[in-house]
Amino acid sequence: MTTAPPTCAACGTQLHPGFRFCGHCGAPAGAPPPPTPQHIPGPTAAPGAATVPARAGCPRLTIVRGDLLPAPAFDLSGEETLCGRTTGSIRLAEDPTVSPRHARFTVRGGALTVEDLGTVNGTFLRIRGPHRLAPGDTLRVGRQVLRLELLPPPAAADASGVRAWGTPGPGTRLRLAQLLEGGGDGDAFPLHEGENAIGREAGDVVFPADRYVSARHALLEVRGESVTVVDVGSSNGTFASLSGETALAPGDQLLVGGQVLRVDA
Repeated sequence: MTTAPPTCAACGTQLHPGFRFCGHCGAPAGAPPPPTPQHIPGPTAAPGAATVPARAGCPRLTIVRGDLLPAPAFDLSGEETLCGRTTGSIRLAEDPTVSPRHARFTVRGGALTVEDLGTVNGTFLRIRGPHRLAPGDTLRVGRQVLRLELLPPPAAADASGVRAWGTPGPGTRLRLAQLLEGGGDGDAFPLHEGENAIGREAGDVVFPADRYVSARHALLEVRGESVTVVDVGSSNGTFASLSGETALAPGDQLLVGGQVLRVDA
């Protein structure tokens, strides 16, 4: 007799074998089902986060909590809704990594989009499938912030024919630069042609001290100067920085500072 695949107790989505969290809503696998609707208390806002009253027929954002307790939710009832630490109807006042005026959500013709407002830390979208990257784009993997960069070409000899001495180059054109908390660059990881694995335990780009990075987290596929990233079933997801106005769909998750916001229909 074939056993039916397990489903998420929170949202009912089929769970992938070996995943510790639901890929749709982020709930831990094996968590008890939520209480029936008549027993669910109304959203309770965290300090500094006001909850907008529910309104039928409009999308909303819900803060994702790891403990499955009720979380603040915000209706996107107007054409434009601002999110920030001190500005807008979605305020994340307790998070110092959120800019005062951070992101703009727009609803037009039933379609929802988001745009970063030139913030220090950016706004990130959790990728659901293969995602193309361009030099300057940034990934968030666990606690790591990684920027894709083009390596400069080797310097030519000077007028007298003398070349600068140094370690032989790796023969690659791209690298991931680790961005450190408070500013500045950390390690740099040259990317070779083909697959480059990111993880905590093994791979080409490894972060053994970051417990939020899965053992095998993501793959970067390099073909010349074309780079594609795909999450390989990590617990906490792989997030890519937004570039311009970006369309959103129900179930999408955003990183705004240290807060995860889920789009609900």
